[in-house]
Amino acid sequence: YPAELTRYLTDRHLLGYRGGRLLDLGAGRGEFLHGFAAQGFQALGVDRSRPARPRFPEVVVEADYEKSALPFEDAAFDVLFNKSVFEHVTDIGKVLGECRRVLAPSGRMISMVPDWRAQMHHFYDDWTHVRPFTLVGLTECIKSHGFQIRVAKRFRQLPWLWDRPFLNPLADAAALLPERLKTLKFVRFAKEWMLLVVADKA
Repeated sequence: YPAELTRYLTDRHLLGYRGGRLLDLGAGRGEFLHGFAAQGFQALGVDRSRPARPRFPEVVVEADYEKSALPFEDAAFDVLFNKSVFEHVTDIGKVLGECRRVLAPSGRMISMVPDWRAQMHHFYDDWTHVRPFTLVGLTECIKSHGFQIRVAKRFRQLPWLWDRPFLNPLADAAALLPERLKTLKFVRFAKEWMLLVVADKA
């Protein structure tokens, strides 16, 4: 999935940035970092803690980006990617300010968070979730911190749908199946919508 997602995001939203410097905020074990590196980016990650056994060898800098400034110079990156990060952040203004600071003047940010509308019944099953988002809320939050919105949409994590939107009714039907069937990946990702916002540094 990380390889498919990074390919999709590059092809749809980052073709003009390929070859540039990319920061993966909340890089974790580095799966998406590795995917973007494979797409031709000079990829670097930052996370609050360094994983004990990182899956890939790309560099991940350890820094608590909510408590302190990101350890990078101003305008250091052409692209900033974050997935499943903002819902864990209490002081979102500070983090978005740092995202904007480290982006180049023409830089682009891609953000993905869980869709509160689809996941409200189990969003707080993850005790580290502190900030739910709707599409309007996420869009307005990012825009109010110095970004120009390019794309804002609900997004299913089902790669075979991305180039075949006519198959969405099949996923809609799967989303109606009982919760106990969420052990099946197809059903799980049909139910668990994400929000995807692509924004440029204003």
